[in-house]
Amino acid sequence: MKIFFMSVAATLLFSASAQAQTSPAPTSDKIPLPSAAPLVAPAPAGKGARVMMLRWFTSDVARAEKFYQAVFDMTTVQRMGDNVRIMMFPGGAMPGMILVQSSDPKRLRGSFIAQVADVKATLAIAAANGGKLLNTQFSQNIHGQQASSSHFEDADGNVIELLQIRAAGK
Repeated sequence: MKIFFMSVAATLLFSASAQAQTSPAPTSDKIPLPSAAPLVAPAPAGKGARVMMLRWFTSDVARAEKFYQAVFDMTTVQRMGDNVRIMMFPGGAMPGMILVQSSDPKRLRGSFIAQVADVKATLAIAAANGGKLLNTQFSQNIHGQQASSSHFEDADGNVIELLQIRAAGK
């Protein structure tokens, strides 16, 4: 399995020169990537590291793919069989996400934080697409910027925290 996910990362590293997809999803497993920006920067020097991918387990990969496309405008860049999707955030921002279908309930229940322009608007989109709002709220002035967040669950119970940062007083 480790080799499988290493090959996924390598596939993403060498796919940056493909053209953008503007039509319905092709039937092949490889989906063209936008070529506007490099997919990843060189690895950090020394002992530094960068998170490249989130491995996200789901009980229904097709449903999860549609959900993350709707809520975060993610793009599916590769389908690996029926049970795996590799997705990227807009602009190729890292980390990307590897959706893996699993029937093992112990694997479900991940969590990540996504910075968004508008927490309330993103929560509304999540709810409209089957997300369960958790009605949590955080707000604090941090180094002259106002940070606020709230959480929701996707249909598999994975928790996503939405974080909005803006200039204090706005």
